[in-house]
Amino acid sequence: MSKNINNRIMQYAFFTAVATTVYFLESMVVRVLPLPFLRIGLANVIIVYLLMKKEFVLAFMVNIMKTLIGGLISFTLLSPATLLSISGGIGSLIVMWLLLASRINFSILGISIAGAVVHNIIQIFCVRWLIIQRDSVFYLLPVLMLIGIVTGFVTGLIAYELYQKLEINKEIDSQVL
Repeated sequence: MSKNINNRIMQYAFFTAVATTVYFLESMVVRVLPLPFLRIGLANVIIVYLLMKKEFVLAFMVNIMKTLIGGLISFTLLSPATLLSISGGIGSLIVMWLLLASRINFSILGISIAGAVVHNIIQIFCVRWLIIQRDSVFYLLPVLMLIGIVTGFVTGLIAYELYQKLEINKEIDSQVL
């Protein structure tokens, strides 16, 4: 295998491991809270970071794998939560990628907020379609959108700070070497 392919595999493994670990830890913490379905989505910091680096395919693969592996190790793989997480994750990833690719210069905070809100909207539609087949489930949308704004802001802020720190370290390493 070439060195470039090995580097890509290592990047994929590293980002998947970090995102899965955060996903699992967060799922264990929220289980003891009164509303166990509310998550900040801290594992999505990795997804937003990868999007900032223009690594859409890697972000897509890490997004799917963190959910599947996280579901496997938390014994929720065959639960509706996994399907909700994957569907919301794919939809939000596509929206964030489209916003990044657009000619409008959205900030990473705006992109992350949009991703979190879309994630919640897709999940509530999936809940309506698969679990609670009543339109009354849509009454939760305003609350979930507000939660998406807050969690998207937090996730975007952390991803931005991570990106800044890693880029500064990369510059320092290139100057030293």
